[in-house]
Amino acid sequence: MTAGASFVVPIPLILLSPFIAGLTFVTRNFAREEHAFVWSDFWDAVKGNWKYFLLNGLVCYAVFTLLSFALLYYYSMAVSNWMYYIPLWMCVMVAIVFLFAQYYLPIMFVTFDLKFTHAYKNALIFTVAGFGRNILVTIILGAMLFAFLNIPLLNITLLVYVLLLVFIIFSFISYLISFAVYPIIDRYMIQAAKRIENGEQKEPAGSVEEEFPGLFSQPAEEGDDDDGDKYVYVNGRLMKKSEMKDSQQEQ
Repeated sequence: MTAGASFVVPIPLILLSPFIAGLTFVTRNFAREEHAFVWSDFWDAVKGNWKYFLLNGLVCYAVFTLLSFALLYYYSMAVSNWMYYIPLWMCVMVAIVFLFAQYYLPIMFVTFDLKFTHAYKNALIFTVAGFGRNILVTIILGAMLFAFLNIPLLNITLLVYVLLLVFIIFSFISYLISFAVYPIIDRYMIQAAKRIENGEQKEPAGSVEEEFPGLFSQPAEEGDDDDGDKYVYVNGRLMKKSEMKDSQQEQ
């Protein structure tokens, strides 16, 4: 496979991005020990979140392509000039931060009514706030990938590999990530939003702004006294009461 083909082949995978919404919604509910109707909740989540997930798939592909070219270029140049190790390791750090952000984005997409850019800003903050969990998840996923690539691929086990990928591996990875990172999201976003709703807190970002001043985007706005615009937790998603009423009227 040529270098160009290696970047063209993954393009169809972008079309699979919306289905991550359904998988994330179901595994998130399981991670917080809530019931989920697997089939119906899966497709409802896909229908309600496909735009953000498709857009995120495009972003991931663009970042993957740019970083891959950059890493290959700087690595080849570093052989003759050690100064190129500086941008090389900068690209490695960007790749790690972007990977950590992807642990949080799917859960935020299916849980909150946030702008796409705000979700990314929050996810980048969580790369620091949940650093220990991010490292642990990455080590586990790396070990799984290493084992998968090094197990002898015999003809008799090829079907088993395919079945494992389709029915177990993807679900396990999604559940593992949800189980590991959801407590961070719950602490800094869901519980903070509930305190705002109950009148216990006026600042939209709470303790997170103390740790990361001016960076965190909550799904609630400061000084929002209009009861119709308060955020409520409905069907696994934080949304405005006014938006909830509008959706009920449309139905």
